[in-house]
Amino acid sequence: MSKATRIILAFAVLNAILFGWFSSFIAEDAYIVYRYSENLSDGSGLVFNPGEYVSALTSPLHSLIVSVLYWFSGESVWSNRLVAWILHFAATAYSYQILRQYRTLLLYGFMVWLSPYIIFWTAGGLETMYLSSFLTVAFTAACHCREEFSHRDQLIFSICLGLAFLTRFDSCLVTLPLWFHVANCQWNHSEDSKLRSMLYLLLPGLLIALAWLVVSYNYYHDIFPTSVYHKPARWDHQRTNVLYMIQFGLLTGILPLLGWTLISHVKHDGSRLRSTVKVTLKNHWGIFVGGIIFFCYATGTATAHMMFSYRMLLPYLPILVIIVIDLMDNIHDDGLQAGRFGDRGWGVVMVLAVAIQSLQFYYIDQISINPGRYGEYTNLSRQTYIEFMSILETQAEAINTHWKQEGIDRPPQVHVYAAGILPYKLERSRIVDWGLVSYRKNVNVNAVQHGLLYSSDYIITLTPRHFTKKHQLQREPDSLELIHEEQLAGFDHANDQLETFSVFFNRSPNEYKLPAYVDGPALTPIPEKIP
Repeated sequence: MSKATRIILAFAVLNAILFGWFSSFIAEDAYIVYRYSENLSDGSGLVFNPGEYVSALTSPLHSLIVSVLYWFSGESVWSNRLVAWILHFAATAYSYQILRQYRTLLLYGFMVWLSPYIIFWTAGGLETMYLSSFLTVAFTAACHCREEFSHRDQLIFSICLGLAFLTRFDSCLVTLPLWFHVANCQWNHSEDSKLRSMLYLLLPGLLIALAWLVVSYNYYHDIFPTSVYHKPARWDHQRTNVLYMIQFGLLTGILPLLGWTLISHVKHDGSRLRSTVKVTLKNHWGIFVGGIIFFCYATGTATAHMMFSYRMLLPYLPILVIIVIDLMDNIHDDGLQAGRFGDRGWGVVMVLAVAIQSLQFYYIDQISINPGRYGEYTNLSRQTYIEFMSILETQAEAINTHWKQEGIDRPPQVHVYAAGILPYKLERSRIVDWGLVSYRKNVNVNAVQHGLLYSSDYIITLTPRHFTKKHQLQREPDSLELIHEEQLAGFDHANDQLETFSVFFNRSPNEYKLPAYVDGPALTPIPEKIP
């Protein structure tokens, strides 16, 4: 066994240990995917509520993967996370071959395999690591295609681009410019049919993408998930989003390493800073063009709800790390240890890298799952998030117990503000919410839609985060039965302010129903507010 292999295995063990530590965290929205996927596997269709053909899936491929895993294992949570963990480590180990130099392995391992954000989102259970894996393999194949003609790498590249698109549609902002770069390289390398080369590059990924879009349009009457309409881009937050992306560059080590490289090599004998930068830009112009387009898009979306801990940016981290390390290593014949500060200076950099990564693990666990000044949940620790999820699970148990005691022979309707773990635990319930799973184009759905509130058997409130109980219930709280209530201190607050989690039972729900499709007509007039 080579020394490099032993180091990779050591990183794999450390990665697994850290993943085990963070595995008690699961993102709330992951359970939305699990409910869709288990309904599909159980024969109810790829739906949240049986009979309602509305997609709240930002990642259709993720839901299909989880459905297959559930069908084989009978379990969604751990099977999904373990597959994502294995896939991402394998993809990033495969992509390391681009760097070739053994001397870059330690830095690559610290930045990718020991990244607190990658491990956090591997445990989180969403599509983030699947997308990162497909993009990383696609980038590796693109680099091979840049150097030589290869039908094998063309197919890998095209298939991974198609899979990445089905994992998150907005990935095409980066992958389309990259495709044109690869197509240009293969066109120049091809000695036979250039048209055949383009078909290898185009058709597999295009067919994968089009197949889903056609199915989605016919099945849901829309190719986009409801989040596109319910949580649109906010262009009034551009300054915050830009600062958030800079924050990401600093905390992941990308910007500090570039700064170190500049200081270490500017006007230093033996350094080829300017020429290496030019070569890097030329070799990766597709990624850089896509990155600029994605950056512009992210100025309206990077800090959207559930994008905390750099979830939107993270899938591109391994690619960025490869490009930065490759740049640093090629500036001087002696590689990373070269420059005006030599081995001693590089030793200081590595010690700082280990210390900062370790500190961020602690910070995420105890202080904030979104380290830094900008972004969502900057005052919510991983431990408190776990408590929040536990309260939602307890609320589901309280509803199940209460409904059995009531002895009513139909599934209850539950109005929620978070469509994850609580609905997942209420598998035989109809769930309505503020507009994600209940969004309809021709029906006004929002936090105080009287039809959904008044027709629900149970209503979940969170006070004071979502304003008063009266506002959330749209009636006096005393007019309903409180069946469960619990408090949590420090839920995304700098102090120990208490948030109250309540479950109310409505003994006399109104008759009200949403259309089965997202574009369906209104079926019932929205009732007037109860005085």
